[in-house]
Amino acid sequence: MTLAYQSLMSAALQLAPEERCQLATNLWESTLIAVDAADEDLEALLDQREADLEQDTSNEMSHQDFMDHFATRRRA
Repeated sequence: MTLAYQSLMSAALQLAPEERCQLATNLWESTLIAVDAADEDLEALLDQREADLEQDTSNEMSHQDFMDHFATRRRA
């Protein structure tokens, strides 16, 4: 990781959870400049997952749990 990334991440982690969520949303949306069919499919899937989570919060997990899950998955 670059020094700039580490610095930004450190600063972001100092934000309140709501501010971190808003930052993550803004960063994600900034990557959607060029939307093609695959991106639209991904957006539809993400929208559905978000709706599912809003209906049943029992599947909710912390950011750290999410990152741990996928870090473990990549090693497999």
